[in-house]
Amino acid sequence: AMSTPLLQATGLSRSDQGRTRLADFDLSLERGEIVGLLGVNGAGKSTALSLLSGSLAPSRGEVRISGKNLHTSPVMRQHIGLLPERAPLYPQLTVEENLDFAGRLRGLRGKHLSQARENVVKQLDLGHFQRRLCNRLSRGMAQRTAVAQALIHDPDILILDEPTAGLDPAQAQELRDLLGHIAPTRATLLASHILEDMEQLCCRVMVLNQGRRVAQQQLDHARSIRVRLRQPPEQGTDFLTRLPGVQQAQAQGDGWYQITANAPVEDLASQLAPWGLLALIPARYSLQSLLAESLS
Repeated sequence: AMSTPLLQATGLSRSDQGRTRLADFDLSLERGEIVGLLGVNGAGKSTALSLLSGSLAPSRGEVRISGKNLHTSPVMRQHIGLLPERAPLYPQLTVEENLDFAGRLRGLRGKHLSQARENVVKQLDLGHFQRRLCNRLSRGMAQRTAVAQALIHDPDILILDEPTAGLDPAQAQELRDLLGHIAPTRATLLASHILEDMEQLCCRVMVLNQGRRVAQQQLDHARSIRVRLRQPPEQGTDFLTRLPGVQQAQAQGDGWYQITANAPVEDLASQLAPWGLLALIPARYSLQSLLAESLS
């Protein structure tokens, strides 16, 4: 039997005053997945997130959380943690007070609340900042606090709207690393226009344009890697496809090979070393080209 996806949207559509904001949007999210939603501005991304998080009702279609309809069973919203684009932090409260406030909104009290707060403080590495006023935080720390608020009730589903927007490259990378640790136990939808977020974190990406899904791409971490060997042991490529983790290989002449592998690059390098490894160039999947193709 197929397991029921944590979040399933079918034929999700929303129109306002005769204007279509989102049309026939489908999405299925399983635990452990991080799916990217790449919206071009005005693409219907914010409408999609409002519908999926239950804060907006669809004109047509439905959202199911573990099989239950989100709009007829609003109690299912407790399974969702949402990081909105503008983080809802009270500047005059401390990090700890903001987290407690978010927890109380989610029905947490007393020991349950303090335990939940300790958990998210640990997950987002906020230990040293708990007593700091939110208006005294760097942009990166404020954003980590906002993610902690979205996680306070330990939701199964996490919906993140532009989590790294406005962060400097170092802060953005720290937040991506933290998200990478939080995600495996839940289903995560990551909406962003920052390709780096998608390329590092997502297993698949959907592109939205003018309210419609125009493309979907798996980003298996099977990477395309070019290698050059000084002394290949034989003609052909069988010696490469026999290596663990190598799925395909193609000879390009002059000692160059194009291979598809899901093995870590370090492992691959040590396996290729005996044949005189001269070069190893990993290529990440390029979302830039997917974006260009799907919008043309």
